[in-house]
Amino acid sequence: MSIIGTIIKAVGGIYSVLKLDGEIVECSIRTTAKKTRLVVGDRVEIVPNEFSVGKYIITKCLERTCFIPRPPIANLKKLLIVVASRPEPDLLLVDKLIIYCYLNNIEPVIVINKSDIASADFVDGISSQYYFLNVFVISAKNGIGIESLKDYISGEFVAVCGQSAVGKSSFINALIPGFELQTQDLSNKIDRGKHTTRVNEIYLHKDLIIADTTGFSSLELDLKYDELFLYYPEFEPYLNSCKYQDCAHIKEGKDCVIISAVEEGKINKDRYARYIDLYNYLKKKWENMYD
Repeated sequence: MSIIGTIIKAVGGIYSVLKLDGEIVECSIRTTAKKTRLVVGDRVEIVPNEFSVGKYIITKCLERTCFIPRPPIANLKKLLIVVASRPEPDLLLVDKLIIYCYLNNIEPVIVINKSDIASADFVDGISSQYYFLNVFVISAKNGIGIESLKDYISGEFVAVCGQSAVGKSSFINALIPGFELQTQDLSNKIDRGKHTTRVNEIYLHKDLIIADTTGFSSLELDLKYDELFLYYPEFEPYLNSCKYQDCAHIKEGKDCVIISAVEEGKINKDRYARYIDLYNYLKKKWENMYD
């Protein structure tokens, strides 16, 4: 009889699988199940290994809700996007991460860290730009806001991302005691002759299921430039009122309802300016495909 579990660690061809009853078992993979590259977060069917007591064999990978190739993660529910007043936040990256989440059926969550040194204007500025998302204001150093965030992500597979020096490690350590000792495992390399195997791992603590991520800063959006506006929730109330069909909301003038809303202060001007930057980037990228 098969059992359902979730891969929480992958080292070469050996997988640690968390069963529904909370037990973690070591698994290898059946040859017929190797059609799909298994990654942390994958939900799999396993059966006892008749030749090795206490070990199991993965027979099938269940359908994924999402897959992120770098770092390789499946079935992520929430992405915690960490920003801080220092270093100055790269909000274009934040915008791209939010769109990436929408494209991959993941909930983006903004986490403003270092609230102990952030001004009220900074916190209000970030919160107002991303009013359509859940925004948590925390201090990993002082523990402010940590419990509320824990309650919100409890029981769901989440990942943490953000710029260097925003306090990701201290933030995760505030959520999961002892994380700083565990971080060595996430990028640990095991020597095997001329080859190395990278360890990918999910960290568990009570009802918390967290992955640290390093590859999101170099992500590319698989999105056509003329569809970009669909991924800006603040545009949605105005789209049906726009005068122009197939409007890109870039340079149509005051007859474009989105541009009018920006000029009237109903849509954040800074975020709209980044929308234009991202639109032009995607358009140029699309045009270069056919040069």
